Formats: sequence, structure tokens, C-alpha cells
Amino acid sequence: MQHFIGHLARGLSLAGSVAALAFMLGFSHAQAETVAPDELVRKLAAEMTAAVRADPELQTPGSLKISDFVQKNIVPRFDFERVTQIAMGRNWAKANPSEQKQIITEFGRLLTRTYSNAIATLKDLEVEVKSTRVITANVDVTVKTQMIGRPQPVAIDYGLINGPGGWKVYDVTVEGISLVAAYRDEFGGLVSSSGVSGLIEALKKKNGG
Repeated sequence: MQHFIGHLARGLSLAGSVAALAFMLGFSHAQAETVAPDELVRKLAAEMTAAVRADPELQTPGSLKISDFVQKNIVPRFDFERVTQIAMGRNWAKANPSEQKQIITEFGRLLTRTYSNAIATLKDLEVEVKSTRVITANVDVTVKTQMIGRPQPVAIDYGLINGPGGWKVYDVTVEGISLVAAYRDEFGGLVSSSGVSGLIEALKKKNGG
């Protein structure tokens, strides 16, 4: 997990940024869906980088504007329920509906804070779309990108699924390490040792609650 978080600090800011642009730049769901996922990522990443560079407040870690920006523009473009279900794996079925809702909420808060902390670094980076792997045509794809602007490029792949709300991110892989896979072992260990309630409490503690 620490290895994954280290890569996040180097380049994961685009995970939220790329997905957010469809909202920030005025794209409607219908407009976004008519664009191929790789072209969407390429265009939105470039414009997002320009937006951050043009706004000093978005370059200041911890600023209230970053937090507000993430809540309004990034959170809606992530499928946190799907992310959480995949991260939970078979343990998802062990949680009752109320517990499932709490896990989605707390895990979403944790991921949102991670993206908020990373967004300010975007001003120094560029994204290069390398290729797209189709899992299911027009439904599920992986867009492979590379973050450049640091001594060593960072490979970041985005898993996107197309649904009623348009394309949404459900996984991010940094240098070959999947976000959901990184959390799956941790979640599994917590459920095994402390039950679902223990997992919820651990997430709340991470979130300062």
C-alpha cells in the first residue's frame, strides 16, 4: 500500500482531473459519450492542466478551492460504488445495506482526500495517451497514459465504464499497481480480524472521524 501511495504522490492527480473535465468544461453526458475514451482523456487532460496552471489557488495544496473543486467536479465522475465493491471482493456480501452505504461513503472520502492532496502538482505535469484496451466495446475500457514532467515518467492506466451517467472511472493503475487491488488485501485483512464494523471504523479513523 505504501508503494502505491508513493506513486500517487508522483502522478495520480490526473485520475480525478481527467474524469472531472467533462463537467468543468461544460461537456454534457451526451457530448462526452460521442468521443472515444482515449480522445476524451487526451483533450480533457490538456485543458485541465491549463486550468490548474492559470489558477494559483488550485496550485496551493490544502486550499479550500481545491476541496470545493474536487467535490463539485471530480467526485461525480467516479463510480465509487463500483470501486468499493471491487475493493471489497467477496466481503461485500458480508455487509448489510446500511454497512455497504457507510463503506462507500468513507472509502469515497478517503479517495477524494487523496486526489485533493495531489491536484496542486498537476501544474508541473503533462499527460500522454499511449493506447486503449477495450474490455467490452462501448462499455468498459482501459486508457493507458504516461505522466511526464518528472525525472521518471509515471505510467497511469484508467479503467472507465460507460453507463447512464456517461464514462466514469472505476479503477486507476499506477506503475502496474491497481488502486482496488492495493486496497483489497487491506480490506480483507480488516474484515477477517475485526469484521465489517471494524473496517468501517478503520476507514473513519483514516478520515479523521
